[in-house]
Amino acid sequence: MIEATAVGWRVGGAQILDDVSLSVGAGELLGIIGPNGAGKSSLVNILSGVQRPTTGRISLGDKDVTRTHATKRARMGLARSFQTSALFDGLTAGENVRLAIQASGERPFSPFRRAEGDEGDRVDELLERVRMPGRAATLARDLSHGDRRKLELAMALASEPTVLLLDEPMAGVSAEDVDGLTDIIGEVRDSGVAVAMVEHHMHVVLGLADRVAVLHHGQVLATGSPDDVTSDERVQQAYLGEAL
Repeated sequence: MIEATAVGWRVGGAQILDDVSLSVGAGELLGIIGPNGAGKSSLVNILSGVQRPTTGRISLGDKDVTRTHATKRARMGLARSFQTSALFDGLTAGENVRLAIQASGERPFSPFRRAEGDEGDRVDELLERVRMPGRAATLARDLSHGDRRKLELAMALASEPTVLLLDEPMAGVSAEDVDGLTDIIGEVRDSGVAVAMVEHHMHVVLGLADRVAVLHHGQVLATGSPDDVTSDERVQQAYLGEAL
């Protein structure tokens, strides 16, 4: 569903990514791990179109989208989250989701247009999907950090994506919320969406991912099943540590 082929990204004299190739299929979750500075978020930015690679190719489905803007990629079925929350804090949870629904629709987008037709039902459906029933009227600024992350997922899912990129969805989330978010992401994968997830919570990655890609110094050090990757001596030495 999405593929990076020999992707490189250079900023000034710094080589951030170098010859990175990976792919994610429908109904598959690829965990992307690596130490800080390995290039994980840079890769997500390039996959989503926020940045353009210096070299290499990005494919979405059967289309080359290497030079395609992020907005058009979103229209083609790609959605993503960011490391830091990106919500309209002065609006309610329901209004945030409604705007995401409207933005992904065919009608001209207007933040002033009220919910029409089945939009209200769709808002409730999405909030229920992310374990937030009855929270539509709560201001985004009043939500816990875990619920803010769930709301971002609801907004990403509003476009009914075929590919979902998640950049550290568990960052800053309390331990009691991690399991709930893990279940939601697993259900999204099981619905047939291709999911690529950058995450530092190793127990989440190893328990959820079908395959794991390890980035180190901007290159793919290893790719394979969670068991294969964690038993790879190069990965242990570069990132995971001998204890694991």
